[in-house]
Amino acid sequence: MKNVKKMLLIGVLATASIIGTGCGKSDTSTGSSATGETTAKESKVEETTKKPVKKNEFEYGVTLGTIGGMDLMADREFPKAGYFGTNELVLGFEENKGELASCFYQRECTSKRAAEETWHVEYSEDLEKIPNSMKGLKTLWDDFVADDRLFYMYSAQQYEVIVDNTEKVTYNGVDFIKEEGHIDVTRKDPSDTDHPELVRGKYIAYYYFSPKGAGSNPADDNQGYGMGMAIWGVRPVDMSDEAEAKTMEENYEKLKKSTTASMETLISLDDYWKIDKKFY
Repeated sequence: MKNVKKMLLIGVLATASIIGTGCGKSDTSTGSSATGETTAKESKVEETTKKPVKKNEFEYGVTLGTIGGMDLMADREFPKAGYFGTNELVLGFEENKGELASCFYQRECTSKRAAEETWHVEYSEDLEKIPNSMKGLKTLWDDFVADDRLFYMYSAQQYEVIVDNTEKVTYNGVDFIKEEGHIDVTRKDPSDTDHPELVRGKYIAYYYFSPKGAGSNPADDNQGYGMGMAIWGVRPVDMSDEAEAKTMEENYEKLKKSTTASMETLISLDDYWKIDKKFY
């Protein structure tokens, strides 16, 4: 079975050296030994339509499958990050080598075959069903709590993905489910005093469907197709540390503005290939 490769980017205020294409393809190897759960609060899905921001160039161009491309650095308030490297790609920011990353960005497209044969989740073209299916991509979510360049969760700990709010939004004629939530890491054994009682990170995800053959060029399918997700998040921190918790909340507010600014730059792939941009 062909593995689904991963693309994980860490956000920043400075020049970056980041290489990648299309929707990320996640590693299907076993992730954290602890299981993650998802809890959704009842929320009303509202509909919002956003007009694309006209730009002649992208500072930080990335694609979202076949539906288009956007500028990941449309807003320079994206929180600072530490250096982040992988064996497959160079992802990170040179001025902060050695520091923990404060935030992350990841994109993923999952085809019908990958969903059913690799991830064993329901494949759907129904936008309303895609968020639940994408949360079944276990090792992808594990990465957010099991990478010591961001945060490392030990086997004595467990995590839960909790949805705080969802709404339906439209950018450049494409519908998304926007989801805000948090990831709580807790002790498996309440009597365990070796690990923090509560570690929390927050995220913003945009779920979408990326149709095969939607681009005017057959090669556009190389950008990924199927169920899609673009997700930004801030590093989980020990909530008993008031200073760390305050910084995390401040970074999350910056991140929310940055994600909106980036999504508002979404344009079709035809237009994306024509404009000036830096490739990462």
